[in-house]
This record gives sequence, C-alpha cells and structure tokens, in this order.
Amino acid sequence: MRDNDTAHTGADDGRGDGGAAHGDVLGTPDLLALDGVVPKGGGQPVHDRIGGVSLGRPLAYALRNQARRPATADPDREFLVCFPFDLEELPDGRRYEQVTLTVHLADGMHALSLDPAPGTVAADGTEISVFGLGRQRLRWTFRAPGRGGALRPDGRWAQAVVRMPASSADVSGRVSLSTTTVQPVLGGALRRRAAQTPYDTPFRVRAAEAWPAVTPLMHQGAFPGAWALATYEDRMRESDGPEPDDERLPPGLRRLCLAVDIEKYSARDNADMVRLQRVLLRTLRAACERVGVVWERCGRQAQGDGYLLVLEPDVDETRVVPGLLDGLTAGLAAANERATEANSVAGQESSPGDLGSVRMRASLHQGIVHEADSGYAGSAVVALFRVLDSDPVRRVLAESPGTDLVAAFSDTLYQDLVDTGYEGLSAVGFEKVEIEIAAKNFTAVAWVRAMRSAGEG
Repeated sequence: MRDNDTAHTGADDGRGDGGAAHGDVLGTPDLLALDGVVPKGGGQPVHDRIGGVSLGRPLAYALRNQARRPATADPDREFLVCFPFDLEELPDGRRYEQVTLTVHLADGMHALSLDPAPGTVAADGTEISVFGLGRQRLRWTFRAPGRGGALRPDGRWAQAVVRMPASSADVSGRVSLSTTTVQPVLGGALRRRAAQTPYDTPFRVRAAEAWPAVTPLMHQGAFPGAWALATYEDRMRESDGPEPDDERLPPGLRRLCLAVDIEKYSARDNADMVRLQRVLLRTLRAACERVGVVWERCGRQAQGDGYLLVLEPDVDETRVVPGLLDGLTAGLAAANERATEANSVAGQESSPGDLGSVRMRASLHQGIVHEADSGYAGSAVVALFRVLDSDPVRRVLAESPGTDLVAAFSDTLYQDLVDTGYEGLSAVGFEKVEIEIAAKNFTAVAWVRAMRSAGEG
C-alpha cells in the first residue's frame, strides 16, 4: 500500500490488469518498477513491468465461539481471514529478494492476531517481519535468507484474526503488494529493482458465507484449511445458555462419496503444504465444474492433506464418476507441468514422484451418510477412508511413478459401474486387492487403478 493509500477505483469485482477475477483468484495485477523513466519532452514516467502477482480470493472462517456469546457480551464478531498469493516466475536469472503484502481493512475492523507472527523464521530461512497488531492496516514482509538467497514465488499466504462490528455484513478491505528483485550483471554485481502493484485490489467476503470453524482457534500457528470444516449451518442461538441437545438421528441419505489424499504431504515444508492444499481445492472444484457437479450443493469437509466430497443425491454416477476422475487427472497433470516449468526456470531438475509434484490417492464408495454436528458420519464414510489409507492403495501409487492419481473403487461400486461396462469405465488396468486392517476389525475388497491419462477409458 502506498503512502497515499489510493485505491483502484472501478475494480470492485477484483479485476487486475484487465483480467477478470474468477474462481479463487481475486486479481492478477502487474508489478511495475518504481524507477520509471521520464520520456523526452516531459510527461508521466514510464514504469517497466517487473513481473506479476496472482492474488487469491481471501478465505474467511467464522470462529465458532461467537455462536455462544451471551447477549450482554461485546457484539463484535471475529473471523480468521487468509490472504494467499502467488508471484510470477522471473526469467533471466532474476529472483525475489523481498516481498511485502499489505492489507488495509475497512473502517471499524482491526487485527487481534497475525500469522505468520512478528519475528517468524520459516523452515527455509525466510525472515518475516509483521506490522499491524490491533490496527486496521496490516503488513507482512518476507525476506530471502542470507546473501544471495531467493524467495520461492508460489504458495505464500498471510492470515489474521479480524474483529468486525456486528453491524457489518462483510469482511472487506484492500490488498497490495511490493517487491524487491535482484539480477546478476557483469562483474558479479547485482541490480536491485523495487516494484509494486499499481493499485489496491479490493476484496469482500460476506460474513454469512464464511466457513464455520468446527474447532476454536487454539494457537497462532494454525495454517489455512488445517481445521476440519463442516458444511452444516451452525444453528445455535446467541443466548445466555446453549440450546438443548437434539437427540434425533439426522436424516440418512444414500450418497456417492469421493475422498482424496495427497502423497507425502507431511514431508513438505510449510509453504509447500499451503501450496498443495490450494492445488487440491482447485483441482477438485475444476473437476466438479467439468462434469456439471454443483460445488455448493455437495457436502464438503477439508482435512488438511485430504478432502471429503459428498455428492448431492440422485447424481448420474455413470457419467459423473468417469468425469470426476478425468478432471482430477487432468488438473494434477496441469499443476505438475507448471511446477516442472517453474523448476526448469530456476535451474532445478524434476522427476515423476519427487516432492515438487502433486500426487494423490482417491477412493470412491456409496452408502448411507448422516450429516452430523462436526462432519459426515456413517459406515460408508468410515469404509471410504479405510480403503483410501490402506497399504495396497498406497503401494499401487508408489509403484506407478508415471501417474499422478490412483483411484480405488469399493467392490459394490465397481460391480455397479465398471463391471457393467458403462462408457468411460473400462475394466482394463484395474487390480483387485484385499484390504485387512486387524486393529480396526476391517476387511474389504477394492479395485485399484493408476489413472495414467485424462480421458483414458
């Protein structure tokens, strides 16, 4: 944010440099050099384009303890708001030495806590300074470690617990970004150039549409999406006491369920974990859109390195299942292709299955599902995750370095869809596996296949 705090007018839809915002992208503004050149004869300076930034649409989580506040308590509400962003890769040996994200909250709002916190040093040595605790204007500065260090451009984020007046319907404000880049020149010297986005990009998240946090905020080190999030409406009244427990069993509906899990997630550093969660969410949403599944009508439960998708009743499984698998395969292939290109620019080699790639296991099953107080319950959901986490399914992925996705069908779903011969669901490539987990008293038959290319039958 510049000193004059001039907002970009006419960008209320989150547009950046003429590109319309869409999906989870708030805007894609350029980064323009501050050392502009004044044309001969005068006039406005011409600022070189140094790079660009993709500002993610902020994510907001309503802190659950707000629902039980007494009527006499402070009526203000609190939200955890995450601001993700990706920087554009730089050519010609240039690198990012410093990046500053600035958030200016709307009037009446201020930050109760900031994450990363002041004085944080990331696992890769990145030093992070923070300003704005208790204020309306927030700033995070990321500095590359040591002399000659470089900041990785993708998978960055900052988040704050924001207090907002009860009269406000939106968590809103403006975001901007500035950078310092370095470029080697003759003689071993470095050329530094400062750049910034030419305008502030407005954001708005409706409080009524914020995700409910199933667990309260316990510490400042929580990463975005780290909590399991339920999609149910929290119907507890704001009163002096809790509502009486409802002992009735929630409706049980037969649903098609899809669960996915990222391979080797815990081996990543913090920034990469955040990047992978974003890839996971984008890939799932794109796969649903591709096959005509309405994302908002599905039950959704995030689990950090995994995700549960409970599809709406009465979907056409013969069309949706192969479409989802093709969409997941295509999305992962595209994400890994971008990662390979980024490594190539940085002079790093990539190979299938390395930690820079995103590979997943997927499990599909159908059965009776109940929407419970903190997620989805039912033996079908339990079986879905038992199969997903089983050794045979993990083995197939480990032994298939040429694939990004391995899909496991429950036996009943395989018999209904694949064995019947529906279009797009050929039995070729499936392996029947016996799953036994003695400690859980669980046995099952599953059919596993390495999805080697989008559109493969």
